[in-house]
Amino acid sequence: MVGTIESVLVRADELAAQGRQHSAIAMLVAALDRFPEHAAAWCRLAAAHLEAGDPDESLAAATRAMVLGEWSWAHRLASLALVELGRHDEAVVSAREAVRRDAADWRCHVTLAEALAHDTPADAVRSAGVAVSLAPDEARAHEILGDTATLAHDWRVAEAAYTEASRLDQDNEEIAVKLATIAARPPGDPRRVTRPTVRLGTARFGRIERVASLMLVRRIGAWLAVGALALVIAGAPAPSRSLAWLGLGVVAFVALLAWRGWRELPVRVPLSELSTREPAVTVSAAFAAVSVLSILGWIVLLVLGSGSRAALLTALGGGSVAAANSWIGLWRIWRARD
Repeated sequence: MVGTIESVLVRADELAAQGRQHSAIAMLVAALDRFPEHAAAWCRLAAAHLEAGDPDESLAAATRAMVLGEWSWAHRLASLALVELGRHDEAVVSAREAVRRDAADWRCHVTLAEALAHDTPADAVRSAGVAVSLAPDEARAHEILGDTATLAHDWRVAEAAYTEASRLDQDNEEIAVKLATIAARPPGDPRRVTRPTVRLGTARFGRIERVASLMLVRRIGAWLAVGALALVIAGAPAPSRSLAWLGLGVVAFVALLAWRGWRELPVRVPLSELSTREPAVTVSAAFAAVSVLSILGWIVLLVLGSGSRAALLTALGGGSVAAANSWIGLWRIWRARD
């Protein structure tokens, strides 16, 4: 049965490469009727819809692949579809999630650069630069670096990127046109400026920042709940003192997760302002803090010889409420979009 679906995927790829996107879509839809849980097939369907110019259907297929647990490809495809739909803030969130899941994949950074290019081209240049460093022999990475550098008015970087992309893919006429446009600028053209244009202004805390913050506290709350549940199970019926190390491991892991997530936020709002900017984040963070303190309290009691399951149940409840409250906040944002 696996061979059957794999052969369908190979044939669908061949049809897509020939430009027969609708034939590929029909084949994939028929296959998914028999194999509805095949995440890779949903991703290929999303890619085919995207190539066929139907981003709505592409987003729906990519979302289905996410539900089935596809690691990063589905998030990349969703971001590309959202860009086509003009929903750039959501595209950035999805692309950042792809990067978080597979930071070593240059394609994730290219997708993030394309999503960022609409509002923050300087950030897009940095993401494209990461893609180039990960895949210096990929013409597409250099092309996106050139595109984003052009939007950021960094003409020197754009020309160098297009030159390298053209060298790597000499038959690509689109890259050749971009390079010729940049290289043929007259001496008095302001595009000869070699320093990138710097965008000044105050940091905003809009929809994309709210979604990213809620996703972070949701992730923290979920892991705290999982860790507390694991400690409850491991400590039944009577916990041993050695479990204190596992408890410390849970706290350390969550602390690292929070630190990395905080650094990756598009805008880091001071904690004193967060309660007014996005109350749901503050509430979830408070419950997550209660969960962490409960685990630490349980560790102390366990070392003293009187570990209480009530502390772990409090930690489990705090993490669960933090995750659930974040889900509700995200749902409200997405519902408001619709």
